[in-house]
Amino acid sequence: MRARAPAQPVHPEPIRNLQPAARGQQVACHAAVDNESAAKHLFKLSRDVILSLDRIGNILCINQRGVELSGYSESELRGANIFELLLLPEDRELARGLLADLLEGKARQYQVRWRTKANAIVHFDGASVPLLSDRRQFLSTLCTLRDVTERKSAEEKLRKSEEKYRDLIEISPDAIYVVDADGICVLGNRAGAELAGIPEDELIGTPITNTYLPEERHLFRERLTKLRMGSIVRFERKFVRKNGEIVPVEVSVSAIRGGYFQAILRDVSERKKAEALLTAEKRVLEMIATGVPLKQILNALCLFIEEQRSRTLASVLLLNPDGVHLDCIAGPSLPKEWTQQMEALPIGPCAGSCGTAAYRGSPVIVSDIMTDPLWDVPEHRSAALKHGLQASWSNPVVSSKGKVLGTFCMYYREPRTPTSQDLELIELATHLVRVAIERDRAQEALRASEQVARGQVEALTYSLDVLATAPAPDKFLGQMLSTIGRLLDAQSVILWLLDQSNDSLVLRAWTEGTNFVKLDAEHPFIKNPSSWKEDPGLRELFFSGVPVACEDIDRDPDISEELREYLKSGGTKRFLRIPTLVGGQVKGFIGIRHGDRRPYRPEEIELAQALAHQAMLAIQLNEFAERSRQAAVLEERNRMARDIHDTLAQGFTGVIVQLEAAEDAIVCCRRKEANRHLQRASQLARQSLNEARRSVHALRPQALQGGNFWDALKRIIKNTTAGTALHTSFNLRGKMRHLPLRWQENLLHIGQEALTNALKYARPRNFETRLTFNTKELRLELRDDGDGFKVKERHDGLGLAGMRERVEQMGGTLKITSARGKGTDVVVTLPDNGDSMS
Repeated sequence: MRARAPAQPVHPEPIRNLQPAARGQQVACHAAVDNESAAKHLFKLSRDVILSLDRIGNILCINQRGVELSGYSESELRGANIFELLLLPEDRELARGLLADLLEGKARQYQVRWRTKANAIVHFDGASVPLLSDRRQFLSTLCTLRDVTERKSAEEKLRKSEEKYRDLIEISPDAIYVVDADGICVLGNRAGAELAGIPEDELIGTPITNTYLPEERHLFRERLTKLRMGSIVRFERKFVRKNGEIVPVEVSVSAIRGGYFQAILRDVSERKKAEALLTAEKRVLEMIATGVPLKQILNALCLFIEEQRSRTLASVLLLNPDGVHLDCIAGPSLPKEWTQQMEALPIGPCAGSCGTAAYRGSPVIVSDIMTDPLWDVPEHRSAALKHGLQASWSNPVVSSKGKVLGTFCMYYREPRTPTSQDLELIELATHLVRVAIERDRAQEALRASEQVARGQVEALTYSLDVLATAPAPDKFLGQMLSTIGRLLDAQSVILWLLDQSNDSLVLRAWTEGTNFVKLDAEHPFIKNPSSWKEDPGLRELFFSGVPVACEDIDRDPDISEELREYLKSGGTKRFLRIPTLVGGQVKGFIGIRHGDRRPYRPEEIELAQALAHQAMLAIQLNEFAERSRQAAVLEERNRMARDIHDTLAQGFTGVIVQLEAAEDAIVCCRRKEANRHLQRASQLARQSLNEARRSVHALRPQALQGGNFWDALKRIIKNTTAGTALHTSFNLRGKMRHLPLRWQENLLHIGQEALTNALKYARPRNFETRLTFNTKELRLELRDDGDGFKVKERHDGLGLAGMRERVEQMGGTLKITSARGKGTDVVVTLPDNGDSMS
């Protein structure tokens, strides 16, 4: 039994017994229920339990409702002690206290529970008043009990639901607030207090509008209006914490019972940062793809990083070509004096953050510049502290081939250790820096490759023009050297040839710009042509036949002192030496001088080699012209030159088209497509050179001037074998058809080659030639019964290879069958599809 709180005892006028007290308990019960007919009627029909108890709790009487709820019969109930029969054990002590109050004449209200005969629990709200005699003596107590089991069950469910709700919101990582219609917080969880930046016990009673920016507070009322219409409102806003910090949040608000509103807020700071970082990454990649200058890309990247991390100063350093220093290419927020200080310090094992990271090739995290031993370079540390730099995190930028390209660094103006998110950001930034640098260098290499290809084509075209026009040898050579100087932007270009008779150098040509230069009597090799042997670099060049590049004339140990001083007096700071080769032997070299410039790239050295080969080819051709002054030889050479020039014209057109396509692709940043065009250009150039060599021999056979190849072949075979022991036979099957001129030439040459091989190597007795035409193919068979050979063995020379090439040109097949002592059978099969024969 539970007394209601805060219910107080009531003191109604005691019900006085109308019958004499001497009649005992039965008389008391009749006095309670039989005095008036209305009371009797109420006793029977009431939906509440009505019962009367004596002073020790025995049931004197009970109505039908009490009988129904208890599950006992009326006879079982009458006279039974209510404490023992119906009340729960845990309620008995309180019930006896209430009975004691009733014995003193006090009325009471309470809550009590019965355990029914069926072992069910019934909850009651009860009220009891004492029945007193005229002398105010206690006769009995009258009790009314209202069944509230369903209400108690609902209340228990509600209590559990509220506890569950409270538990759920407490463990939620999102901030949850319940606010009233005025926007006052009436409930909040731990995450909500943390988001607001106040203790959890201070959260209740706080106006939610305190977390709005002043200019956005009107939005709160507008959203409440939408909520009253029954919809859930979702939005994002800026949440103002108690300390003034602004946090982006995602909000979902819904109306709940009692006119309250539940708001769930999620801190989306990290998501916003991730979105901003993704946007920045896309922007940087877009800049890389569209060919924005590298410095501009890296400065933009540094600014993006500084936006992501407040109080960050970002920078990018590139490794200098000397491999010892770093050059600052980006650092928009760093003082200029500090970037100059970084560039002056060589990399090493104890060279601050960036210098050490570049030296090690691994990340260097310095949380406090003041105390870190890696900054034990007095002027470097003092300069950093002077500019307010107190922490420095540097990551090396390593190429896809494992080579250090530079560093990416983040500075802070207070001692600071990176978080895992900071390290992830550094890795991302370093990756983008690497992509940007490698793309920039790839584009530069692509441009250099284009320059090499253009230079080769230009020099080759010029050489062929020279062959056709035959200018004076010295003029031609000077023009070739001028082309080299122009393409490589050189001070001067000098050709030296080695006189093998006395092992001395001979000056062949010297150009500066487009002008010839007279020899300089002060040049060490002019003064003493044999002094080249004192130059270690030239000795290596003549021995190895590979180019030699001098990047620093002051420090290069492979230069003789006399030559060093001479070159320095002319302003030369770098030079290339390119060997000139004939038949794989070094015949001299071309010296290419430069002043201030970047280090020589492999593509430039390759171009210089190609141009040197062209110059040497030109020299050889001119020497050939000098030795071949007889009219017939000269005429033949000119005819050959004209034929080569005409033959290559179409090839050069293809080369130029491919180069122009490559240039367009480079402008549009389509690197792969540009590479394909350049590869095609190189292939066309090589094919053109091969075509030139082939064209020298591709003269129409005299034998075809008067008829078809079958008659010509028979005539050649007969004329060749006349007077020998070789028996020849000819067999034509089918009707002779008109064949293309190229087919006739090729078939004639194949027949000649088969006959020649038989006569030279096989010593046959019989040689059979058979030509067959049918509806599908043409078939030429050449058989001999000579010694034969092993087809799979290696055979030097152009005979069999030439046969195969000619058959492939015609789209046919070649089958050669032979064995030692069993003769040889050569079969050429060509398709006859109408178009082939036209």
